[in-house]
Amino acid sequence: MQHFETSYTTHDGLKLYLQAWLPETPKSSLLLVHGLGEHSGRYGAIVSKLNDLGVAVFTFDGRGHGKSAPGKPTAYFDSFQDYLQDIDVLFGKAKKYLPGLPAFLYGHSMGGGLVAAYVLNYKPEATGVILSSPAIKEAEGTSPILIAASGLVNRFLPKLKVLKLDIEGISRIPEEVEKYKNDPLIYQENIPARTGYELYQMMQYIQNEAASFELPLLLIHGDADRLTNPKGSELFFGKAKSEDKSLRLFPGGYHELINDSDREVVMDLIADWVGKRI
Repeated sequence: MQHFETSYTTHDGLKLYLQAWLPETPKSSLLLVHGLGEHSGRYGAIVSKLNDLGVAVFTFDGRGHGKSAPGKPTAYFDSFQDYLQDIDVLFGKAKKYLPGLPAFLYGHSMGGGLVAAYVLNYKPEATGVILSSPAIKEAEGTSPILIAASGLVNRFLPKLKVLKLDIEGISRIPEEVEKYKNDPLIYQENIPARTGYELYQMMQYIQNEAASFELPLLLIHGDADRLTNPKGSELFFGKAKSEDKSLRLFPGGYHELINDSDREVVMDLIADWVGKRI
């Protein structure tokens, strides 16, 4: 396995950190999009599993995240549409690097929502899409007044830190929670108003357009996830027109399924699904 690191300058002048892991004889490519607050270096175990199958994994630290944030992570971005443009360019680069081979998309949490929105908006040619605990639906019982207020805060104080993440909800394994808390590349503070507002807009877009999703799809979600709503995955699965689609809900599963109690089962499921489509 070879590991590469480089950077990419976006359409609006931001410099993003990119990395890739290539097996000796690649059989396919996969672009991985990480979740809110975290970074692309946290996926070593699933990358290794995919590499063993011959899957070359390409990934990046998103806007305001990890090594793409000058100074320290902020988890801030102006528009989810800008993020979709980044995904489009980088998915294109991955396919161009390994032309003619099957190409997959994999998104976790916010990244899962972004990948879903990207497919719905850009209609890329992809062999399959994996959505892990995707951000597709707001929390149950979210107040319309709160949503309206968030629009005002977004307009006048876009960088105000408003949304607290439930870090204890990422995993049932205490060591994984501690590892998360002690990672300097993970944003630990409240999420900026603009980021939260844009993610809400993204989720509304996905819910409205889900019926036009047609690519092969694997959806996985823990039914005890407190960070993204499992009902969003059920809604998306029900609306998607894909002939090849699977939904797996993990009883008691928390947010980061590849770092949770069922992680071996989860990673085997992902690897088997990709392996059958190479």
